[in-house]
Amino acid sequence: MKIKHEAEMVTESARNADEAWSALGVPTVIAKALLEQGFREPTTIQTLALPPAILGRRDVLGAAETGSGKTLAFGIPILHGILELKRREGKLVSSASGKFRERSLDEPESSSDEADREQMSDRGSSGLREKLPDLRKRGIGLVKVIDNVSIEGFDDDTPKPTKPLYALILTPTRELAIQIKDHLTKAAKYTDIKIAVIVGGMAAVKQERILSHGPEIVIATPGRLWELIDEGNPHLSQINSIRFLVIDETDRMLEKGHFQELHSIIERVNSKDSSKRQTFVFSATLTLVHELPDYLQRKKIRNSRSKIYKLTPGQKLQKVIEMLQIKNPKVIDVTKGTGTADNLTECRIACTIDHKDYYLYYFLKRHTGRTLVFCNSIGCVKRLATLFGILNCEPLPLHASMPQRQRLKNLERFQANNNGLLIATDVAARGLDIPSIEHVIHYQVPRTSEAYVHRSGRTARAQKEGITVLMMEPSEKHHYSNLCKTLNRTEDLPTFPVIDRLLIAVKERVNIAREIDKLELTCRRDNTKKSWLQKAAKEMDLLLDDDEFDHPMEEMETADTKRQLKARRHQLEKLLKKPFFPKNFSGKYLDSSLQISLEQNSHKAIDIMKQAIEERPSLKKKVTTSVSKRKNIATRKGLRMVKKRREINL
Repeated sequence: MKIKHEAEMVTESARNADEAWSALGVPTVIAKALLEQGFREPTTIQTLALPPAILGRRDVLGAAETGSGKTLAFGIPILHGILELKRREGKLVSSASGKFRERSLDEPESSSDEADREQMSDRGSSGLREKLPDLRKRGIGLVKVIDNVSIEGFDDDTPKPTKPLYALILTPTRELAIQIKDHLTKAAKYTDIKIAVIVGGMAAVKQERILSHGPEIVIATPGRLWELIDEGNPHLSQINSIRFLVIDETDRMLEKGHFQELHSIIERVNSKDSSKRQTFVFSATLTLVHELPDYLQRKKIRNSRSKIYKLTPGQKLQKVIEMLQIKNPKVIDVTKGTGTADNLTECRIACTIDHKDYYLYYFLKRHTGRTLVFCNSIGCVKRLATLFGILNCEPLPLHASMPQRQRLKNLERFQANNNGLLIATDVAARGLDIPSIEHVIHYQVPRTSEAYVHRSGRTARAQKEGITVLMMEPSEKHHYSNLCKTLNRTEDLPTFPVIDRLLIAVKERVNIAREIDKLELTCRRDNTKKSWLQKAAKEMDLLLDDDEFDHPMEEMETADTKRQLKARRHQLEKLLKKPFFPKNFSGKYLDSSLQISLEQNSHKAIDIMKQAIEERPSLKKKVTTSVSKRKNIATRKGLRMVKKRREINL
């Protein structure tokens, strides 16, 4: 009876979930796939976006925090719309069983279809033979149809697309494009809708072969897409007649001066009537307006008649509407004003530029969990990846100069490791849905508030908690101020608590790792120089003695460098095995008799930060009380001194 009751409850739950999706206009075949993925009910942005998009077929401009389900908010209406278009365009053919099914243009006919066709042909032929005498009496003859006649002047050698292109989805990064393709493929599991992804860093020939199969949905980055369009790809020649257009997480790219390829694509899309097209624009920072750059601010101050001004959120949306020729849009904004999710804890660490490595290593060793570190430049990513590789932190770099295969491989490794460390530029900032990222660390303060919001959005996704730490040096203060101003922050971000006494051990390890990095670089340069001389001599057919390659002084310097490198590696190896953080260490008291191990602290970074935030008011009260006490003491001392002087004068 208990098992039967549980089964009934599961069935009832599934029925309710199905009804929740069906009430928004989601087709049964798509709802079934969503339920299998565990999506029991729509998110806020999906609840608000799906009815006007599916039932009202309106264009949608959506702003929602990262991790709120924006991909399905535009993906489901597109899948529904394509299914409806295919049904209306009569792509359903009958079979001998009396049922209807869809058949593509190049699909061979089955035996049942052939039987139906022959049967219909026989019926038509017999009927025609019966009517033939009557037709001849009326002076009507037969016409033979020839469909392979070549007429001069009307032939066109350019290949024609055999299948329609219904939807185009544009994304700023390759990884986001691949992720969207995975999400939509799962949602379209019980349909025959074909989806293709076109991104740079992969073989263009292979992608052309994929397009030759006629996918109904193309997800692409602007650069590679425009390259294929410019080369005259037949399937992509239909982009000016697409029925669905999505601009995902690319609100900044639409601004003047950003991504010329994207503007060229939009011009091509807008070259035909857009009244039949449905457009979706989604981003976490769609209504976020950033401050003017310094050079534009100075230009505005110099010229009082300058037309340079900061856009309002409404003006920003209006520009997007005009550029994409959107008509009667549904604007949905579920952001909280700060741009970040409610379950995200924000904090900062103020330090000098030399000490950033210390604090980052401290954080990684003290707090376990999947960590994503953001840098502003590729050079910084490479340096940190090398340094923390020497410290045995197993970092995974990710930046635009890496081959695409390696980028995807590093992302897979990062997702597979619960304590993984990914060091990346902003290519990993927008849209990537990597499960269970606990910490996001801004090693360098982002230049724009949009970058901060998108970076921080890699954690605290799907109702989970997360923490973002901003590491700030004095020269980055103006970027931090602009960020706070744009995000309407009236107070500084709280400071992440760090135990200064434990930084001594951290500094020793990091400093030795830096020395090893420098010595390895010197050795690589020496080896490169030697191999270059040998290669040049070989190409010129010159025979050189060993003495000409290695001078005695240079040999001694190289040998000395290698000895130092070996000694430093041995020293670091011993240190990494030594005590670091005490087991169950609270940080309030440090007992020198404790034997310290390399085990990380059991407390999570987010819990420590929450506790510090809760204690902040009490700390302020304590500070205020102590200051007032000091003032009272100073006042009393001053009164005594004045009294003594008066007595002396008397």
